[in-house]
Amino acid sequence: MILVLSRLVQKLPLRPKLTSIPTNSMKIHSLALAGAFVQASAWMPNIASKHNTLLSIVHQKRTTHQSPVQKVQSQLHSTFTPEGIELPTPLVPTGNTIADGTVVSIFRGGFAAIRIKDDIDEAYATPQVVDTTGKLPKSFKMNSLGGDLIGHQVVFNSGQTGVIVTHRPPIVFVYTGDDEIQTMDGSVEILDSLAKVSVPDDLRSVDCFGTSLLGKSSSQKGAAADAETKQRAIFSPIPQVKDIKLINSPLITGVTMFDALAPIGKGQNMLLIGDDVEDMRGYVCDFLSIQAKRTRCVYASTQDNDKALEMLQKFGLQDDVITVSRTSGADSDKISQAAEATMVAATACSIAESFALEKGEDTLVIVDNIDQHKKLWDATTRVLVDVFGIESVVKSDRDGGASSEMRAFFSSLIQRSAAFKVKRGGGSVTLLLLTTIPRLSVDDDSREFTADDFKDSPAKIKDRIQLLTDKKVPLTTATLRKIQIPIPSDSEGMRRLSLQHVDDLISMSDGQIWLDEELKKSGRQPPMDFQRSVTRIGIGADTESRADAAAIRRVVEGLRLDLSQAEHMEGAEMGAKSSVKQVKSAKSWLLAMHQPPLSHSRSLSESIVVLLAASKGHLGDFIDKGYGAGTKEGEDLIANLVSHVKANAVNAMEEIDSTQDLTPESTKEIENAIKGFLSSSL
Repeated sequence: MILVLSRLVQKLPLRPKLTSIPTNSMKIHSLALAGAFVQASAWMPNIASKHNTLLSIVHQKRTTHQSPVQKVQSQLHSTFTPEGIELPTPLVPTGNTIADGTVVSIFRGGFAAIRIKDDIDEAYATPQVVDTTGKLPKSFKMNSLGGDLIGHQVVFNSGQTGVIVTHRPPIVFVYTGDDEIQTMDGSVEILDSLAKVSVPDDLRSVDCFGTSLLGKSSSQKGAAADAETKQRAIFSPIPQVKDIKLINSPLITGVTMFDALAPIGKGQNMLLIGDDVEDMRGYVCDFLSIQAKRTRCVYASTQDNDKALEMLQKFGLQDDVITVSRTSGADSDKISQAAEATMVAATACSIAESFALEKGEDTLVIVDNIDQHKKLWDATTRVLVDVFGIESVVKSDRDGGASSEMRAFFSSLIQRSAAFKVKRGGGSVTLLLLTTIPRLSVDDDSREFTADDFKDSPAKIKDRIQLLTDKKVPLTTATLRKIQIPIPSDSEGMRRLSLQHVDDLISMSDGQIWLDEELKKSGRQPPMDFQRSVTRIGIGADTESRADAAAIRRVVEGLRLDLSQAEHMEGAEMGAKSSVKQVKSAKSWLLAMHQPPLSHSRSLSESIVVLLAASKGHLGDFIDKGYGAGTKEGEDLIANLVSHVKANAVNAMEEIDSTQDLTPESTKEIENAIKGFLSSSL
């Protein structure tokens, strides 16, 4: 029977008139085989009657081989059935063939490069602008293929299927989810249909194709649940201007320093940059713990799935956060893993968009992290060079820089954030994108370089080196770092390329929070670099758009300038009263905003308490006594202060959290409570 069906699969038309697409990452040929029963049922009823038997066999095979990620996820949600994962109804792609091509490269883990034939007479052009619903406009014929094919479904000659994750004409790069792509022989067909993810209301944990990793929820019952399920294209285009509104509502992070100096608005995208991914995840947990009950949160885990999921479970967030995870094994090629990670991020955005557009909900997407996107892009560049030669890619791509093509690739993710107009649902999609940078090299500070070591440096750097050499200044590691001249070592060279890439990402984003390695060593928590961290929402006097809460805005005016000036004053001219005052003020601010990761998320009103205490100078006497940021005395003082004010200024605290504003009456009530506590603590 299996042999007969295998032959049937090979003879089936590649454009079956079905309405759905594959949404699982198991062996696609197994689904195609099972799908043959559906196609064959019209003329082979005796085979169709065996449909459930085959599904049972495939289901048994799937549930007996769980990845480590699936095992962790199975333990996270007690609300799901303890039995094995239910296999979705076998589905095959639908749509018309708009192009065909041949496989030029394959990688273990399900990634392939396909060269599109350039002699197609009946290709369908794919419009570059698509409605945000993810529906495709009517196609039209022309002599050559146009537009961007990212997100389109692909059918291999073997019956395997995949999704285009990158399109660099004339090559499309496809992820299938299979351990191995069976063959490079034969034609590959590209369809006009987009891969979609189903988004039921009780969605909890899925892979990059949108397949549940936990089975059906107990609340999903029959047709009633199916009627509520929406579908969304995985690689939906970025929102159009006509569908979005100004960002003017804050998304409180629970981290006072972030909310005060780099606030995030609902519908904004924000980069979280740092060298310590564990610390960044800790702050993400603080963020989620304060938002998960009021915002639909989606966590896209592109690396270290086990650690990320265990962290959510440890802090009781597993039932409040939808997780989208990588499921490929460690034996998959790194390029295949990067392709899967790219789909994970896109699927997370699609899930959030569905809730924002269909239900008008505010949503938050955490992408942990987007480093894999750069690995995928560099891999596609290498494939192009292998196939067509070095001249096939622009110089910026060859040198690891940002070509316009690469910027479009990253923007297709970064710019999916939006605050939608009421006519488009009225919800919002906020993106927090983690990206890591290499740590500083451990080169010996006394290591000395010569002018010849800088022969490949830019002219400006060589001029500065010549000045130092003329003045007999030793070119040591310590000296070069102090005056910010790049150190000519391999590790520093890689770090410079990484920082260059981060600068490119910054230019595409609405803001960034930069966590600095040296500031962390000095004891600052969060180790936020005030000069590098900023939100670009609401900048300028002629805009109504704001990312910060009005309450915080009334308290922290001039904070960034105070901190910047104090950083340059400390240690210099400390005899001047003005300098001493400014440094003490800055230390008060840092004491108020001190929050190690996973310590405690602060509500808006709690942040207002500590910021008011610093802004009014009430913490100065304690700074003189050694109650600095990071000291046990300082941490206890702030914690006890917040508890006291919460108990003695109840009405004011509730008003701040409900209105996100600060009235003169509330200010007076809170300040009186602050004075009462601190006077008794001296």
